[in-house]
Parts: sequence; structure tokens; C-alpha cells
Amino acid sequence: MEIKILGSGGGEGYPALFCGCEHCNAARKAGGKSLRSLSQTLIDGKLLIDLPPDTHMHFMQNGINFGEIENVLITHVHDDHYCPNLLSTRGTDFAPVLRCEKLHVYGNADVERLFDGYYKLFPIREEIRKNIVFHTLQPFESVSICGYKVTPLKANHAPEQVALNYIIDDGKSALLYLLDSGYPTDETLAFIKGYPRKFGGVILDGTMGENYYVRHMNFEQDKKLKTELIASGAADGNTRFTVAHITHNHAGLHGEIEEYFKDAEIAVSYDGMEIEIEN
Repeated sequence: MEIKILGSGGGEGYPALFCGCEHCNAARKAGGKSLRSLSQTLIDGKLLIDLPPDTHMHFMQNGINFGEIENVLITHVHDDHYCPNLLSTRGTDFAPVLRCEKLHVYGNADVERLFDGYYKLFPIREEIRKNIVFHTLQPFESVSICGYKVTPLKANHAPEQVALNYIIDDGKSALLYLLDSGYPTDETLAFIKGYPRKFGGVILDGTMGENYYVRHMNFEQDKKLKTELIASGAADGNTRFTVAHITHNHAGLHGEIEEYFKDAEIAVSYDGMEIEIEN
């Protein structure tokens, strides 16, 4: 399984658009891996996770044609993860050559509700709307999507909606994707530990840095969860752990975060990072 981190930042990006804090100014000066766009991940070039406002930039920078992608998973409908107005040009004279006629969008019930609410105010062309198909997922109920077994998990995030994390299994390897979320609840953690395949990769939420908030994980919790998953047998020394969703409010430049995680052997994501998992 090939994983590409298109965007590695938290909800405001890093540096944040309007912010002049020490971290944001340092990132602007440093550039490179310390510049983080909004969270988005692509699996094997064909299964997309989340649809942030930065999607167009991500696809241009990485030479990706969205018209060749048929399936999108949405974690939740906060606007840094889901921007439905991006889909208004998917077809007709805006995009007359599409490899995939249909776009299948998977997530909680609010994903379709928000989409239709937006386009009630700003109508979408019917020829485009009919080819966007929504599927409502339920936590812990697996579905088959373009050759993957996808299992939604309850994320410890956004109590006003059913926020989701995902297990993505291609039959050979499995990815545990935990953005956005606080430390998994007992129910979710029990399901993760009982999953029948050892995880080849784990993407961890690192939003809070060295601080604490119940709806996001911090760096110490990332280390703790790695230890807990290995102790349970859900992961092992070959599992690739990576921290993402980094924010300017709680973490410094890329090199500083790498230094923090060096002894824990947890990789720090950056925009454009590629991860390959096999087991």
C-alpha cells in the first residue's frame, strides 16, 4: 500500500493565514517541510481521504488528476476537511474529459446534508450533481470500496456529528488512520486491538503538541498509543507510525518535532511525504 500525505497541517495550516506568532513567522522563513497545508491523504493513487480547500493546490503540486479518482472518504465535515463547493466543476464544459463518470463520497450523514445545503443556495448543474453519489457509513461496519475493506471507527472528535477514523485494508496490509481524534475511546481501542490483521501503518493525530485537549491527541499520547498497540499485538516493530495534523499553536518547526519523536521511532509527516507499507 502506498500512502501519500498531500497535506500534513492542522485546521489553520502552518503558518496560519492570518497569524504572526513565533512559530508561523519561523515557518515562513524556514520553508520546506515546515510549511504545512490542510490535511489530506491519497492511498495508492485512487482512494482519497478528505476534501479540504487546499485540494486543488495539492493535486497541481503532485501531478494528480482528480477526474481519475472515483472514491473519497470524509472523516468529518469541519471545513478544513470537507469543502463541498470544490465539486461544482466536476463535469460538463468545466471538465469535459473524465475517466470516472461517478464520484463516490463516503462519510457520515452530514456529508451529503452539507453538500445539498450549500448547493441549495448556490445551485449545481444537474449533469454534475447526478454523478456525485453519497454513501453514509456507520462506525464499525465494514464496506468494500475499490478493492479495499474500509472500516469506519468512532473518532474521539466533534461531538456534534459522527466523526470517523478509518481502517483501510487491501488484503495484504492495513492502515490505521486516526485524524482528527483524541485518544481512542475504550470502545474504539478494543475494536482496533481486535482487528484480525496487524497494522502495517498508523497515522496518528498530533494536533496538541505538548498540550492536552480531549478531542485531539498530543505527542505523549502518540507515543503511548504506539506502545499500547505493540503490547496488544495490533502492531509490531515493522509497523510504520507517522504523526500528522501538526499545528502552529502547539508545535515548532519540522526538525524540532523530529527531534521530539526520534527516540520513539515515530516519523513526522510533511506535505508530499510518501509511505509504503507491506505487512
